Amino acid sequence: MNASATPPSHDETPVKFDLLTANPVYKPFRYPWAYEAWLMQQRVHWLPEEVPLADDVKDWHRNLTPSEHNLLTQIFRFFTQADVEVNNCYMKHYSQVFKPTEVLMMLSAFSNTETIHIAAYSHLLDTVGMPEIEYTAFLKYKEMKDKFDYMQGFTVDNKHEIAKTLAAFGAFTEGLQLFASFAILLNFPRYGKMKGMGQIISWSVRDESLHCISVIQLFRTFVQENPEIWTEELRRELYLCCATIVDHEDAFIDLAFELGDIQGLTGAEVKQYIRYIADRRLTQLGLDELYHVEKNPLPWLDEMLNAVEHANFFENRSTEYSKASTIGSWEEAFGDVTAAMATADGSAFAPR
Repeated sequence: MNASATPPSHDETPVKFDLLTANPVYKPFRYPWAYEAWLMQQRVHWLPEEVPLADDVKDWHRNLTPSEHNLLTQIFRFFTQADVEVNNCYMKHYSQVFKPTEVLMMLSAFSNTETIHIAAYSHLLDTVGMPEIEYTAFLKYKEMKDKFDYMQGFTVDNKHEIAKTLAAFGAFTEGLQLFASFAILLNFPRYGKMKGMGQIISWSVRDESLHCISVIQLFRTFVQENPEIWTEELRRELYLCCATIVDHEDAFIDLAFELGDIQGLTGAEVKQYIRYIADRRLTQLGLDELYHVEKNPLPWLDEMLNAVEHANFFENRSTEYSKASTIGSWEEAFGDVTAAMATADGSAFAPR
């Protein structure tokens, strides 16, 4: 060995580029699937005032049964706050740790969309005449406060916690918790009621589905870049997180249906549905199913959501969701994103 040889300078040391390091330049992208997700979100932008709610006001005051009215009231009490908490996760957690430009573009687009959801739900509540005191009413209900309190307990203090937070919010909050309320709310336009609300929810479901599959991809990529965190402890905590959120939703569903089932939907069916969704999210994370609900207990929901055009929602105006003239099913609508994920590094399920 040449005694005069010197170790490489800091500048010559190879730099490890991963999700926690910034891009030195804009391109080439290291995570092209993140850019595709950003682009899809831009193509499906919408605003609350695009949805007419005059008929919803009439339904709210004249056409709902007492059990339907109570059911909607209970859901509305926490609905806006739930997306406030999701947006806080994007702003306070994700934006602090992930550095590649295309990933930050995706996350900032998703965060902005959450603000649209917040404004849309609030616009709906204000339009039907719910008083502003209802925005704090969730704190008085244990079933709602438990959900709120649980969402406060996640951090990004280390890689283990980053992975857990990605799963908790991406898979089990945006991808699971919100879907119980979505299913209940979308039952109303099936019977010609609250159709403006139905349009808002249909668009929100599409946004949250995009967020869910993209943040799960972020989780899988993060685990593959940091395989040392894929431990029995992390897997156990993810199963517990999923089960806890399902338990919270069970209690919330019981509260929402406290006056009884409604036309076309029972509380028991919604509980089965969230277990069906929970199993899907677990397998997407690279985990095993917990509930083994193989068949969607609400097949009508997929039929509604896979229809890009919703007749009469805009008073005979086209309600095509994508500004890029998307047609067909959700799978086709998100084809660019999922295809990019399938070919991206780290696209496989997290290691078991």
